[in-house]
This record gives sequence, structure tokens and C-alpha cells, in this order.
Amino acid sequence: MRFSILSKTRIWFSFSILLSLVSLFFLFAPGFGLPLGIDFTGGTELEISFVNTTPPKEKMTEIFDTAVGADRGLKVIEEQGGRTFLLRSHLVSPVEQVKLLEAIKTQNFVPTLERVSSVGPTLGVYFKKQAFWAISVTILAIVSFVAWAFRSVPQGISSWKFGMATVVALLHDVLLISGFFAVLGRFIDIEVDSLFVTAVLTVLGFSVHDTIVVFDRLRENLKGKKVKDFSLLAENSLWQTMGRSLHTSTSAVLVLVALLIMGPSSIFAFVLALAFGIVVGTYSSILIAVPLLVIWQKDAHIGSLD
Repeated sequence: MRFSILSKTRIWFSFSILLSLVSLFFLFAPGFGLPLGIDFTGGTELEISFVNTTPPKEKMTEIFDTAVGADRGLKVIEEQGGRTFLLRSHLVSPVEQVKLLEAIKTQNFVPTLERVSSVGPTLGVYFKKQAFWAISVTILAIVSFVAWAFRSVPQGISSWKFGMATVVALLHDVLLISGFFAVLGRFIDIEVDSLFVTAVLTVLGFSVHDTIVVFDRLRENLKGKKVKDFSLLAENSLWQTMGRSLHTSTSAVLVLVALLIMGPSSIFAFVLALAFGIVVGTYSSILIAVPLLVIWQKDAHIGSLD
């Protein structure tokens, strides 16, 4: 079923602006904000496994509070299968780690410390800055690449309009993903770590790929033609690539949903960011980037298609 996408630009933009404002609210409102993990705040992550009897999650919390301290901001994550726990807290020294294992043994459990990962507060701040610059440089590089790639677009259209339309869509994606995790961090036990940054960068690549596919079809449709109604040509280009975009995104999201259900909890936030980001990126590529390009084109005329 085909309908006019560009004639409903106000609806798409209004919806995106509303979601963006909501995201900004949850990112900066007291009690909300991104739930930063130990990669950015500093702390220790302990992975402890059990061979036979496994203590309940509440028991693990009680043992940790007694052996190490109840003021460490502990978060206990039980891996699927119930044989492994991830304990995340403020910094836990090697001496305290030994003390924790001994305390678990006194409760007649047999623990094995599989992995220890510690990040100091200074290094956490450094990682936070590096994550910000990684995303910023990536977006800037994408704008420059798109502008260069579409430098030979006919009809007198500035290639930088393609680049700027792309970057607006990408910023929209980053904002909505961040706002989504700010909400989740308030109501469920989820944290943003270095894998989250990896997911955001992956989504940016996926989103810009979707956008370039549409833009490239638009460029091909412009070649050798005198176009009076740019919006009509953009509408046709959108529908010519719609099936490919939706099929690719749906296939990726289905795989990620399977990972959300069956995968380990240690990568849950990463997979969720990817799945949500791909949905948002597909939306912005079709309903934000292209309509914005049409609006910026001086001779554009957005109207219904007969």
C-alpha cells in the first residue's frame, strides 16, 4: 500500500520533536540521566561462578554487604543458567575480593572468581570524554563523506544539503537512544558502558547506510532529467528503496530480539541499544532525512500525490 510520505512531513517532524524533547527531559531531569556504568564512573566488576549449589541473588547481596560494605553501590546480575553472578560496585581492592570469596565459602558455597575488571575514577572520566569525542568525530566524518560522495549531484543541489540532512537524522538517533536508556535506567537495573558506545556507533553506520541508499537512488533519478517537482522525485525514490530498507532492518531486529531473549544478561544493554537504534535509524532515514532535504531545496513542493 503506497501513500504520500512527504505530504505528511509535519506529522513526522512533530512526532520526532516531541520524542526529542522527552528524551532531553529525561537526560537532564533530577533523578534521571544516563545510568553510567563503571566504565565511566570507576568501579569493579566481579564475575563469580558456582559449580554445585548457587546462592540466591539476595544472599549474594547480603554476603557482599557484610564482607565488603553496604555503601559500595552494589548491583548483582544473575546470568542465565543461574550459575554465574556479575557483581558491580565501587572499587573493590584485591584484599576485599579475597575477603568476599572467603565469606561466600563460610556459607557453604564453592565460588570461583572467573574475571575481575576494575576502572579507576580518573580513567572513567577519561573514557567518558573519549566516548563523546568518538561519537562527535564519527558524525563529522559522516557529514564530510556524504557531502563529498554527492558532490556531482545534478539540478544544482548543494551536496552539503545531503550531508546536513544526514547529520540531523543521526543526532536525532543518538538523542532518542540516550533518552530511552535514561528512562530504563530509572526503572530497571541497566547501565551504560563502553559496549553502549559501540552500539551507538554501529547504529550510526547502519542509519547512514539506509539514508545513503535513498539519496543515491534520488541522485540516479535526477540524472539527465529536468525536474520541476523535486518532492515528487524524492517521493518516488523513497518508495523505490522502501522495501530494501524495511527488509534489512526487520531481519537485523529479529536476530537482536532473539539475542535479547536467549543471550546472556551481560550483553543485554548492548543488544537492546542496537535493536532500538536500528528501529529509530530506519525511521529517521525515511521520515527525517529525505523530507528535510526536500524542504531545504528551494524549488521543492511538498504536496499530495495523485
